[in-house]
Amino acid sequence: MNGTELMFKSFGMAYRGCMAWKFDRLLQKAEAHGLTEKELCNSDQRFALFMRVGRAFEICSEREVVDYIADAMLGGIKAGDVENKPDFVHMAISALSGITKTELDILLAMHRHQIYLDMPVTANNENNREAFKQECENKMGIDSAMLASIINGLMRTSLVTNESPGLSGAVENPSSLSPLARVLFKYVDHTKRLTS
Repeated sequence: MNGTELMFKSFGMAYRGCMAWKFDRLLQKAEAHGLTEKELCNSDQRFALFMRVGRAFEICSEREVVDYIADAMLGGIKAGDVENKPDFVHMAISALSGITKTELDILLAMHRHQIYLDMPVTANNENNREAFKQECENKMGIDSAMLASIINGLMRTSLVTNESPGLSGAVENPSSLSPLARVLFKYVDHTKRLTS
């Protein structure tokens, strides 16, 4: 066996080891929701979603992100959207591909503070944004300049948008969660409600 073959063999073993715990985690969560391994991919739509989850797993290393991807998949299945609105479930999972733990924490904080594009102007006010910024600074150690940079990077996911309709005057951090983010959180919340 030459050096190149040895390298590819080592890479293959590392890849399998890296992916195994992620799929084990998905299967544990599925079992807790009454889904068998076979039921996760027993239709064309579910199989395609399973493969999309696998691709998302390839480029994440944090357990919290793996859990979130798994919860989104299971919520999409349990809500019936994999069969009825498969594109939305696929887009929600794809949006999580490549997300870091810090980015996920920021998205969750935006969700908690209801910083959504489609919120009424009275609900999506500067108090919510200020509370969000304070949480990021105090609990995550992210100052406003770094926060703005990370949020701008999150626009690649389609979970964050830079549009802020209806707001008067300049807004320091005009980004909001998109309607796709609302769909994603619906799936995750659906999964969590089933186990609480």
